[in-house]
Amino acid sequence: MHTRGTRPFRFIYSGAQRGSTNMAMDEAVFMGLKEGISHPLLRIYRWDPPTISIGYFQGADDVDFGKCRRDGIDVVRRMTGGRAVLHHEELTYSILFSEQDFDPFAKKEIFLFIARCLVDSLKSLGIGSQVVAKTRGDLKSADCFASPAQFEIESLEQGKLIGSAQVLRDGVVLQHGAIPLTASYSSIAKYLTTDARFAKSISSLNQAAARPVEALQLLDALKTGFGKHLTLQDGTLTEWETEKALQLAREKYGSETWNRRR
Repeated sequence: MHTRGTRPFRFIYSGAQRGSTNMAMDEAVFMGLKEGISHPLLRIYRWDPPTISIGYFQGADDVDFGKCRRDGIDVVRRMTGGRAVLHHEELTYSILFSEQDFDPFAKKEIFLFIARCLVDSLKSLGIGSQVVAKTRGDLKSADCFASPAQFEIESLEQGKLIGSAQVLRDGVVLQHGAIPLTASYSSIAKYLTTDARFAKSISSLNQAAARPVEALQLLDALKTGFGKHLTLQDGTLTEWETEKALQLAREKYGSETWNRRR
């Protein structure tokens, strides 16, 4: 897979936002790319408060909404597939582009290209990692980190380091993924209504590096790793994207109708 054309990717670190805002920003850019009014984007962000995101096709009854509410945990449904993730002590990457930016524009090739960017990012932190060759683990679990999926990123000891999800539609792709700094994501077991049995191979960047990895160190590493494969330019959301994101956060991702729709 290779870049097509010369369009640079905007690079944005948007800091900590509510889950509804983060998902709305992703979709706003997706819509803008579909309409031909947005440019490709690599965005890095955090979550405040801690949030459980659930996959587009996942049943809402996998999550105990009442317990989440009592403990100050937000719940939001993604527009991408996959299973539930507790976003807490981590960074999330989100990359969006259209078919005019890459060739061939196909799921497998896109996953593999982004995987190479992520492996290079972790390498700049001194963390060895590899692309998962075949999905394994507890495939029935409601939790994303219960099993590494094909083309995700794991440590050399086969501990899952990054959980990613993708949607490809109308000539546009969104792929985003959680990169846990610590094992705090394993607390999701308390908020799932089904048994959450973590694979023995789960990991975190701190564990893989055998030292504390700071969020800003990871941020710099992601810019370095993706920058080896893409032309990155510091940027911002457009006025249209910002207004659309505010609307989506209010009317869609902040609503019970969307988040409990399945």
